[in-house]
Amino acid sequence: MIDEKGFDYESYIQEQLRQIDDLDERRFAKELLTESLGRMIAWSEGKYAALERRVQNELDLPWRCFHVCMTVIDRKDYDPINTFWFPVCEGDEQGQECSCETVYLEADEKTCREFVKMGTLTGVVESTGECFPLRIVPSEKYWKSMDRLYHLFVSNHVPWQTVHMGHVEHFFDLVPLTEDGKMPEADWVIQDDRWRTQIKRERMLLWNIPQAAVSSREYRVPCIDEVFYEHIFFLQQEGKKEDGYLVDAAEDILSIRYEQNRIILKTAEQDLQNITVYRLGQGEPEQSAGYRFPVLSNHRKDSLSARYSQRMGNFIQTPAELKRKVEEMADGYRISLLGYEILDRAEEAFLEGDMNGFTGVRLFTDDQRKILLLRFGADDKEREDYLYESQIRYILSGLQMEFLEYRCMGVLEEGVHE
Repeated sequence: MIDEKGFDYESYIQEQLRQIDDLDERRFAKELLTESLGRMIAWSEGKYAALERRVQNELDLPWRCFHVCMTVIDRKDYDPINTFWFPVCEGDEQGQECSCETVYLEADEKTCREFVKMGTLTGVVESTGECFPLRIVPSEKYWKSMDRLYHLFVSNHVPWQTVHMGHVEHFFDLVPLTEDGKMPEADWVIQDDRWRTQIKRERMLLWNIPQAAVSSREYRVPCIDEVFYEHIFFLQQEGKKEDGYLVDAAEDILSIRYEQNRIILKTAEQDLQNITVYRLGQGEPEQSAGYRFPVLSNHRKDSLSARYSQRMGNFIQTPAELKRKVEEMADGYRISLLGYEILDRAEEAFLEGDMNGFTGVRLFTDDQRKILLLRFGADDKEREDYLYESQIRYILSGLQMEFLEYRCMGVLEEGVHE
């Protein structure tokens, strides 16, 4: 197919005019081509652009405004005026709790599993040399935040898109196993030198979701047998057009309608109290000093074929479509899908797509499904990135939502690429 839009007609006309030696004829030809052909070309290109926008708008995805991004920073580098990044848990920027200490393990998937399997860790008070045990558990506050986010999507009738849990899974709570159940007030360190270098004690988790309490105006809507109410919430000015919004309401939400600068909720209650609106900021992340750690998101590569397949709700299960899906979710990572196979049982070394496990959905009580094993290529440099396997597991988790008849798992093959 010839790409007519890629042809520069204006430059072509100028080149052809230079070949006319007679200046009067060149002047006449220039006026003729510019006034007639030039206008026709501009009109044609305008129609092409309008048609392209119309096709894109018809295939636009309503959940494209609900991408979730996460990163980590050192607590001392937190910038309260950053308009894109906000603490996942309020109060994180103020310091640690006395009942436990939340730490970030900067290590790969295998090391994280070893860390959890240990169960306990030993801390040492620097001034006295006193030792005290610490129990290792996944960070409760961050997992509760992810669970709350999932229920916000459900209550707002927005399709749930797998959230990248790479950073969340690297946070752990160190709970003191002491008589008073509190962390020592004096400075302390971790006894084991290996874990001391990998554990980052002053990290905090950020995402692109600020929250704000709002008030509404109620309007009664007539109905045949019931009375419903529409509650209008006006959005804050700092939001962008492409941002998504989630409303946290105690009552059941019957429907949500988004309009310019406002959200309209339909409920059976006359009054809504304690309403909180969550804004999912889109666009490029704003940089601040110290914000240097990797950004993980569930943003997918946009394309016409991707929009069409998601809009229609059909996933053509072919090798080419599977490869396109992997590339779509790879984001900034270089991930090569070498192939796949169907197995009867899993091995311990396989990576599993389980980042949606906190949603509580169990379709198979006795899971006897076959294994859909995807083989990925990774060289030594890529394997040095401790989040690379987390990206693979995120991709597997997204595919698991579509391949319900299989358990989606993956394996890395070193030094192999397409």
